[in-house]
Amino acid sequence: MADLVRKRNEELARILHQLGWSPERLAREVSAVLPAGLAISATAPYKWRDRGMVPRAPHDQTVCEVLGRAVGIAVTYEQLWGRMGSGRGAKILSPRLLTDPWTADTAQTALREAGADAAPVRLTDLFRGDELEQAARHWASPPPEVTGGAGALRIAPEQLADLRLSYESKRRLERAYGGGLILDLAKAELAMVGKLLELGAYDEKLGRELYGAAGRLARLVGWANYDMGNDAAAQRAFVAALRAAHVSGDPRLGVGVVGCLAVQATYNSGGRGLDAVAMLSTALRAADEVLTPRERALQLGRIARAHGRKGEQISAEAVAERAFQALDGVDDHAHERADLAGMVGEMHLFLGDFERAQRMLGEAVAALPAERARTRALLMVRLAEACRRTGEREEAARIADEARLLAAGMQSARVARALRAFDAAAREEVPLAG
Repeated sequence: MADLVRKRNEELARILHQLGWSPERLAREVSAVLPAGLAISATAPYKWRDRGMVPRAPHDQTVCEVLGRAVGIAVTYEQLWGRMGSGRGAKILSPRLLTDPWTADTAQTALREAGADAAPVRLTDLFRGDELEQAARHWASPPPEVTGGAGALRIAPEQLADLRLSYESKRRLERAYGGGLILDLAKAELAMVGKLLELGAYDEKLGRELYGAAGRLARLVGWANYDMGNDAAAQRAFVAALRAAHVSGDPRLGVGVVGCLAVQATYNSGGRGLDAVAMLSTALRAADEVLTPRERALQLGRIARAHGRKGEQISAEAVAERAFQALDGVDDHAHERADLAGMVGEMHLFLGDFERAQRMLGEAVAALPAERARTRALLMVRLAEACRRTGEREEAARIADEARLLAAGMQSARVARALRAFDAAAREEVPLAG
């Protein structure tokens, strides 16, 4: 009955107005990319725009994709339909994803789901914080026996080397152009690695390395989903990555995945009631002896930023200092320092110390290389907000315009959302939401 309540979808109306599209045009564009049996009527978009109705899958996600391509920047489910209150659609893919035994077999199941081209997972499907914290504790326990490995496909170290190269290339593309560009490719490759685990012939050592490769790919799928605003799908991929990291016996990979969950929880609804500081601090303590200084600095920076989001200034500044100290004496760490400066700048922005935020964010933007364009664009928007909050409105507008130019065509909902929030704050002179 909620769909019968007249509730105009202002975001859909705004995008259609920006494109100069009528609802009939939207209906034609959506029908053109779907199989004939799924075509929609010319009047359906009027109901979405004027009455707040939410289309069922796959039409809901298809509308986002069609509008995203037309606008030139990602349009997400949360942005378009999240406030309309439908509550319909796909629910939890596997309700036991967190509670199933942490074995190699269940890791394969989780990886298979993360790589599947399934129906969209909605914001209502987010795990609770206590559920995620329980999963985050499992990866540090002793790894289980590697089962399988008796299939017909002989796996050799050369295949693992190829998987590593493929992963690194997708990771570089994601950092430059956004998660939307590589999401489908990464999911397809994860599905392929899942097949190798299922059908391959490998010994225990090679099997654990193969699970590590699968875990890194699942983490990339999760990060790309998060970058596109698909929070629940991102969580499931991260949990699959945790399960694979557990089987691989690689605690460094496990800490990295927990760090991704903590970033998600710091900025939005990634985990209802999840305490990002507590979860990542526990993970860091469990693996502190095996982390490199660069890895330790990255995770400490994430913890400092999460403290800042909670308004805990003393703790935030103490952890930030530890993060910079972790890089002392490390050669060739300019990029790591730039990442850390960006996180600490965001921390100060959360705490309302806009002048220090401006300095740190300016340092980060200046030092990040061109191949880190997505992060650079995001931090430029944060820097523009810091300038706006210190009264330098012309400088803020200039930096935001540079970020907008850099982000043109970029498939990153996070950057698009940050730009929209900055523009709204600049118009209304209200604080920028995280």
